[in-house]
Amino acid sequence: MAITDKNDGFDFSSLLSPYATKNNICAFTKALSENPISSLLLNKSKLNEETLLNCYKDLRPNERDYILFRFDKEEEKLGKSLLHFGGGFYILDPSSAAISYYLAPLLKPNPLVIDLCAAPGGKSIALSLRREDAVIIANDISYKRALEITKNTDRLGLSSIYSLALDPVRLEVEPVFDLVILDAPCSGSGMIRKDSKMKEDWSKEKVDRLLPIQDDLLEKAVSLTKEEGIIAYSTCSLSVEEDEERVAKILKKHPELEMIAVNVSSDILKGRKNIGYHLVPGIYQGEGIYFCFLRKTKGSSYQAHEIKYKKKDDKSRLNVFSYKKNEYLLTRMYDEISKLPFIAPGIKINDDTDHPKCPYDHAYSKVSQSIPTLELETKEALDYVQGNEIRTDSQNKDGLVILTYRGLRLGFGKKRGVRIKNYLPKGLRANLLG
Repeated sequence: MAITDKNDGFDFSSLLSPYATKNNICAFTKALSENPISSLLLNKSKLNEETLLNCYKDLRPNERDYILFRFDKEEEKLGKSLLHFGGGFYILDPSSAAISYYLAPLLKPNPLVIDLCAAPGGKSIALSLRREDAVIIANDISYKRALEITKNTDRLGLSSIYSLALDPVRLEVEPVFDLVILDAPCSGSGMIRKDSKMKEDWSKEKVDRLLPIQDDLLEKAVSLTKEEGIIAYSTCSLSVEEDEERVAKILKKHPELEMIAVNVSSDILKGRKNIGYHLVPGIYQGEGIYFCFLRKTKGSSYQAHEIKYKKKDDKSRLNVFSYKKNEYLLTRMYDEISKLPFIAPGIKINDDTDHPKCPYDHAYSKVSQSIPTLELETKEALDYVQGNEIRTDSQNKDGLVILTYRGLRLGFGKKRGVRIKNYLPKGLRANLLG
C-alpha cells in the first residue's frame, strides 16, 4: 500500500485567502505541481558576469536585480561546479534574495548589522554581496549550523561577515545596530513545493507553537536596534498568524516603530491590511516568503566605537584583528561587539592546527594579495579539488602559490619543479562536474 503524506488532504492555498485574489490562489495551486525555481547571486568582486554567462548559457538574468540569475537545477548542477567552489556565486532561492534587494538601498553608509537566525548565512551573504560596506554579525543558536556560515563566507572570501553561535534572545549587546535581520523560525509552509518534508511536517499546532518564539525574537530585535535603525522581519510561511499578526502585535506594543513602505514589483503581493509583502509561488518566480521592514523612530542614538588596529594588511587593505591566539582579516570591528564569542570574526589567517602542512588557513587563500597565483586548466582544477597532486609547466618560482581557475581562488599549493603539492584541506575536497 502506498504511503501518503499526512497533509495530503490539507488545502495550503487556504492560507493565502486573507491577502490573495482568486486568480492568485489558482496560480499558486497550479504552481505546486511544478518544479521549484533556483537562482544564484553573483559575487561580482570575484567573478564577472561575462565569464558566468559564457560558462552557463541557460542562466536567466533578472531585469531589476543585476546580480541574480535564475536557473533550472535539474539542467545545471551549479553546486557541483568549479565556479561555485571558487566562490564565484552563492545559490539562494530568488524569493529570499529579494529581501536584500529591497533592503540594501534603505541602509546608511557603513551599516552595522546583526542577523539573529542566520544559518546557513543566505540573507547575510545576499546583503553583503549588495552592500560591501556593511559589517554583519551572522548568528545562529545552533553551533553546528553556524559553522556552515563560516564555510560559506570563507568560500566567497567575505571579510565583513562574522559568525557567531548564541541564543539570540539571550544576546546582550548595546542597541548599536543599524539593521537587525530576523528570519524567524516558522512553520515552513512557503517551502512545501521545494521540500516535501516541510509539507509533511506542517500543522496548525506547529504554527501555534512557534508564535511566542517569533514574538520573543521580535522583542529582542527591537532592543538591539538603534534610533533610525531598521528591523527586517521575514518568514518562509504563508500564514498571516506568523506574518502580519506578529508585525501588528509588535507595532502595537512599540509605538516607536513604523512600517517602511517599499516599491515592490507587481508580482509581489501586499500583506493583509498592507502589512508587509508576500512572495508566492505561481505569482513570483520563487518560493513562499513574507517580509516586512520596520524603522525605530525613537530610541538609543548610541554610536558604536571602531577599535584601533595594531596592524593592517597593506595589499588587501583589510584590518588585522587578533582573536583567540590567531589573527583575522576583517573590514571593521567595534568595541561593543569585540568581546562576543565569535566562531570567526572575518577571514582567518594562520592554520593553528597541530603540524599544519601550510602555514596559512585555507580561508586566507581567498583574500591574500602577497602570495603569487597560478592559473589552472579545467582538468587540473578538478584534480586539485579532488586532493590530487598536479603536474605543471608553469614558470612560477618554487614555493607557496594560490591555485586559481578563471581567476577564482581555489586554495593553496606548493610548487616544486614540475609538481604542485596539494594543500587543500581534506574536509573541502570534492568530486566536481567542471
